[in-house]
Amino acid sequence: MRSREEFDAFLREQIAPKLRGLESQRRAAVRAARVDWRWKGALAAAGVAGWIATQQLWTAVVLAALPWLIEAYRKLRAAHEMAPIIRGEVLKPAIEFWDPSFRYRSDEGIPQSVFEASRLFAGESFNRYSGEDLVSGRHGATEFRFSELRVAHVTRSNKRSHTRTVFRGLFFIADFNKSFRGQTLVLPDHAERSLGTLGRAFQSLASAFSNLTLVELENPEFERHFVVHSSDPTEARYVLSPSLMERILSFHRKTGAKLRLAFLAGRVCVAIPTETDRFRVDALAPLTLDDVRRWAGDLLFAISLIDELDLNTRIWSKAAPAA
Repeated sequence: MRSREEFDAFLREQIAPKLRGLESQRRAAVRAARVDWRWKGALAAAGVAGWIATQQLWTAVVLAALPWLIEAYRKLRAAHEMAPIIRGEVLKPAIEFWDPSFRYRSDEGIPQSVFEASRLFAGESFNRYSGEDLVSGRHGATEFRFSELRVAHVTRSNKRSHTRTVFRGLFFIADFNKSFRGQTLVLPDHAERSLGTLGRAFQSLASAFSNLTLVELENPEFERHFVVHSSDPTEARYVLSPSLMERILSFHRKTGAKLRLAFLAGRVCVAIPTETDRFRVDALAPLTLDDVRRWAGDLLFAISLIDELDLNTRIWSKAAPAA
């Protein structure tokens, strides 16, 4: 990977000129979206006159608000048109700069089939699934891909809708550095902390229904934060070595995130919940080099998982792929 110093030079030499052109484009789009103040004044006056004539306040409110609503709609449409341009001309090269293997696709995400196969949210029903900002590539010996995901269950009753978020955040997939055949899940241990021994009994029962076994590990701190289910308890202990458990705990402490990890098909899937989009583009606000640096930080945060979990260290049972 290239260095931060090289990235700063890249920003100054190639990205900064693009930002100046995009800022002129953005300002022109915002100006075009505005409704002339004379129309705003005329409709407000017409609303007041209508109110006086009909004694109905809604007439004044509707007429006065109409130009503002039109302007807001135009600005949203302008932002919708500008966002793909910003992503294509700035975000994409800023991500792909770091390594020749990196690829960015703004309108793609981790497929739903892969999300479901991980079983990280098994038992959680959902009917809304979307993903964006797919990044793929290789860091060292490890191939990876990740994207933003929004997964939710929407219900409707009495003409109202309620949205329950199942998962919103970063879904990361990478080659694992050991060979294994089964499936092992590492989930936040809510039941252990809230119900103690009884919680462990419920977890064991739930695990039996999913054809996975509750696994006891020799790390009390790890078990205070996570619960492990696996198709093969012996293999789970092989996969979750003492050093890996410490690395997972360390990443958990650094981020404070309620991590979920799935080890299957020679890969590790990591779900990291976040409150905001990692690669958010605000097309109505001026775009600065600090925004581009923030995107780079989001990228490096995701890739840091490979180093945090020491996935580039290959042991004898799984050799590094040929260059």
